[in-house]
Amino acid sequence: MLVRFERIPMAHPAWRNVVEFEHENRPAIDLVELQDESVVIVEIPGVAKEDIKITMEEEILTVKGERKTPGLADGARWIRSERVGGEFLRTIRLPHAVKTDAVSAELVNGILRIRLPKAEEARPREIGIK
Repeated sequence: MLVRFERIPMAHPAWRNVVEFEHENRPAIDLVELQDESVVIVEIPGVAKEDIKITMEEEILTVKGERKTPGLADGARWIRSERVGGEFLRTIRLPHAVKTDAVSAELVNGILRIRLPKAEEARPREIGIK
């Protein structure tokens, strides 16, 4: 006879819930390096551009924002809620120096694209032979 055993923990460590929450609320990021620039692509559906702050310090790019959770109408109650709200913060170390005065960003359909032109000294160049 086979008996199915399911382990039900009596208590979860408090840090486990925090780590799981941070992971759920962390937007996915892609970093693509091209010859003259790098592009960071961040998935943040439902976040308005007014709720996003992008900063650069040396080769560190930070994207900070808030995913707002919808409120409920008076007398309503949640039956199921899987969307995660709250603040998020992503920090990325870039593989090269950036021309900071030429950085640009656009948000279209929940996809944030940040274009980071390489500084002249970081761009590949051909060296001629004399």
